[in-house]
Amino acid sequence: MAMSEFALTGMILPFVVGLAVGAFFFGGLYWTVRRLATARYPAALSLASMLLRLGVSLAAMYLVMAGDWRRLTAAVVGMIFMRLVLVRLLRPAGRGA
Repeated sequence: MAMSEFALTGMILPFVVGLAVGAFFFGGLYWTVRRLATARYPAALSLASMLLRLGVSLAAMYLVMAGDWRRLTAAVVGMIFMRLVLVRLLRPAGRGA
């Protein structure tokens, strides 16, 4: 397989996984922050959320990279892209662009 073929086909799956990991990680962060004010134990909620989000995200990134730093890079780019999308979508109403 030529390098250009690898770049196209070999990077799509890691990028898509990065999008999913980003949605999980930053969506979970959003969910956690929204519930902190009403949580009975906000510190425990924060810690549990962080450990769960971090553990799942790191495991997914490790599996998708399959020992290739380029695949990890594609996944991280997908994760960052999803963060940008969620920041725009979840912006409070009335805030300027």
